[in-house]
Amino acid sequence: MASRNDVDIIGDELVIVPRGLDKVWGFRRRIVVRLADIAGVEVEEHPHRVATGWRGPGLDTGTKLSGTFHPPGERTYWNVSGPGAALVVHIRGGSPFDRLYLSVANAEAARSMIRDVIAGGHSPV
Repeated sequence: MASRNDVDIIGDELVIVPRGLDKVWGFRRRIVVRLADIAGVEVEEHPHRVATGWRGPGLDTGTKLSGTFHPPGERTYWNVSGPGAALVVHIRGGSPFDRLYLSVANAEAARSMIRDVIAGGHSPV
């Protein structure tokens, strides 16, 4: 899957920065989530099979999903492009979203990095 997001841990926050025009299409320059608010992180092998709900605002064309989507009772952010696995971040309390679906260079490595930092209770920075 094409890497469309930079994912970093800075202090006690997970910082996601969409790349290039994805900032425009997804209506987000960055998303910041406190590590304490992350309920879980996983790799979704087939993100295009996941029900997204209605879109708004954002882009949904072919294998490109970027922006806010509303499955029943939730608010999710997608920035996924192309085939392949996506990183999924589950957020407690739904702030700013309930879940994030992200194309990253290596979803498994990103998942492991986030889990390790949460389990260790400290930032790698």
